[in-house]
Amino acid sequence: MAPRASSADPFRKFKFRIKIDQQVVAGLTKCSAITISVANQDFRSGDLDSFKQKLPGQVSFEHITLEQGMTNNAVFEKWATAMSNYLGNKGTDAEKTPDNFRKDIDIEIYNLKNELVKSYRVYNCWVSKYSVGDLDANSNDVLIHTLELQNEGIQLLTPVGGAAA
Repeated sequence: MAPRASSADPFRKFKFRIKIDQQVVAGLTKCSAITISVANQDFRSGDLDSFKQKLPGQVSFEHITLEQGMTNNAVFEKWATAMSNYLGNKGTDAEKTPDNFRKDIDIEIYNLKNELVKSYRVYNCWVSKYSVGDLDANSNDVLIHTLELQNEGIQLLTPVGGAAA
């Protein structure tokens, strides 16, 4: 039998936790991909023949989508409606000025032994879209609600215990 190229199996995508305000959010079923993009800027100098030089441009961070089975826990709804109540001038006076509509979230990835192996911090997230799944009297599916989060930065954190990447 030929030796394996790697002694470590890749991490599974179903072992994750999301923390909002350092609290684990229960019942999350899906988290979209973490994407960082750097724009490409072409530059051509008059003395470089006909070749273009590639320069890095602005960095952008794609939105992150979280899906959760709906329960009586109102954490998602409160966060989702804080900005819309403020901009739409609805709700009580206390809800008209959201002081904390931006939140940092942590995305934690675990191995099959439930050991933390990777952790990402996503900075200054705010809800740009909130949706409640469709209702269907003939369905046995779980009712899912979805948050689309804009953010201002993503950082890889060193996991507790210093697990190797």
